[in-house]
Amino acid sequence: MSVHVDGRKLFFGLLLAVFGLLVAQLLQPFLTFLLAALLFAFVLAPLQRRLAPEIGDGPAAFALVVGAALAVAAPVAILVRTLPADVSSVSRTVQDLFTRRRIDQRLDRLLGVDVPVESLVSDVPRQLGDILVGDISTLVSGATHAFLGLVLLVFLLYYLLKDGDRLVAWIRDVTPLDDDVQQALFDGAAETTWAVLKGHVLVAFVQGVVAGVGLFVVGIPHVVFWTAVMMVVELFPVVGVAAVLGPAVIYLGLTNRLLEAGFLLVYGLTAVAVVDDLLRAKVVGRGSELHSGTVLLGVFSGVYVFGVMGLFYGPIVVGFFKQLVVLFEENYGGT
Repeated sequence: MSVHVDGRKLFFGLLLAVFGLLVAQLLQPFLTFLLAALLFAFVLAPLQRRLAPEIGDGPAAFALVVGAALAVAAPVAILVRTLPADVSSVSRTVQDLFTRRRIDQRLDRLLGVDVPVESLVSDVPRQLGDILVGDISTLVSGATHAFLGLVLLVFLLYYLLKDGDRLVAWIRDVTPLDDDVQQALFDGAAETTWAVLKGHVLVAFVQGVVAGVGLFVVGIPHVVFWTAVMMVVELFPVVGVAAVLGPAVIYLGLTNRLLEAGFLLVYGLTAVAVVDDLLRAKVVGRGSELHSGTVLLGVFSGVYVFGVMGLFYGPIVVGFFKQLVVLFEENYGGT
């Protein structure tokens, strides 16, 4: 039995594939900024739909872009201003602690081998300088790329807010699926994305702030810096704020501040943990909450594939894949 092959469809399919690859190559250098624009547009879309009937699509999108830029720029500016001094001071504090307390001698007696802790710690400032500064040409190239990417992000965000509904309508028109399946796909994608943002990102932000209050109470220096670090590490389910609170407790113990160390330990095991449980129960719906294994797989795999935006898109992609499997079984899995 002969199989008829439509040459025109085959040629057009190949043409689409070739230009799809070309577009992917064009987008790849700025993929992080594109993904950030899509995520911001998703979060701000409900506000856009409320403001647009009152002031128009363009002005509403412009106002939201400006507001988002200010909301992001303010904390980033504070961190950028304090980060170099904080990193330098932290490295000096660690070096002084290890030198003054002779931790290397304690490790020698405990392990039975020579551990050159002091020499390793004394090299930390130079290593940090190499990491933060590096080659000047690389620094200039990175700054240029970041500037162009931020400009692209701002313009993409504006047009995604202004014309996002038309883009979604076009995607639905060209997608060869039944209307009910399309609606289920869009609903599933929105539910998964909100689940990640509420149960993964928002909780990490609040956890970092609550844990930062504990550091402030016991007198740990550079609280803003460590709070920002805890917000980031809390995005990794296995790590969490314990990556900072634990060493802080040890630091307080080594400096003979036993009362503060005990308080911070109890505070982390009670207040921080309780806030986490309550917030997840209140903010994240039971039906939309992602399993911790899904978040873990998505975060680590997403960072490897997408870079920093993989912290958000990794769990979204894995969670949406689960939605696709369920929808396929419900609509096309029958015999």
